[in-house]
Amino acid sequence: MDRVAVYHGPLEEFVARRNAAVRTLRATDPDAASTIGKLRKPPLGVWAIDQLAVENPGLVAQLLAAAADAREAQLAVGAGTASGDDLHLASTRVREAIEAAVRAASSVLDRSDHALPEETARRIRTTLQAAATGGAAERLALWHGTLDRDLGPSGFGAPDGHDEDTPEVAKVIAPLRRSISQRHGRLAPVLPRAASGLVAQRAAARAAAERQKAAERARTIATTKRHNADRLAGEARAADDDACAAERAAEAAEKAAR
Repeated sequence: MDRVAVYHGPLEEFVARRNAAVRTLRATDPDAASTIGKLRKPPLGVWAIDQLAVENPGLVAQLLAAAADAREAQLAVGAGTASGDDLHLASTRVREAIEAAVRAASSVLDRSDHALPEETARRIRTTLQAAATGGAAERLALWHGTLDRDLGPSGFGAPDGHDEDTPEVAKVIAPLRRSISQRHGRLAPVLPRAASGLVAQRAAARAAAERQKAAERARTIATTKRHNADRLAGEARAADDDACAAERAAEAAEKAAR
């Protein structure tokens, strides 16, 4: 189990997943085990955002692509090669993607029987914007679903424009990017084939993780039942020994009485 897997799953089981990962890695990779052991449990709103990386990676990719276009537009406006309208259009796409992600995160909370206070919804929105428009590390954490804290408002990446996306994120969002010349239209409802394939891969990985967790729960239940059966068998043997001893004592008493 890696750090990504630790963040995916029920929030109340986060510590158990982290501890299981540490136990698994301790013998083979002590450094990784130490790193995993220091992972922080995310607050409720951030946890909901993290689940989107598995449940709806296409939506996260759309948000990251829109934010990349907005950074490019901001730099182009500063260089005099684009207009304010270009930046406005790109910024609008970011807001639309954020609102779509907020709705998806709210759905995650609803399905998990978690309430969504107004303050939590506000933090989800702020964290989504800060992660998508912040530095490369925050964008990668948003894509992986490993954010561990609420983030504050930020601009569009590094001010000098050199805070490039990691190769992994850049490859994912490349088919979703729009050039500055595309001045109309909303978010594309259908993902390009590359992003669609990634959605399928993540869905398969999630299904495999769920099967593994189910198997682990079944093993835990079986072990508990086996221990209970052994305990009851031991108690039964002890009771039988006590009964035999009592019978022998009674026979001895009757003999002495005669």
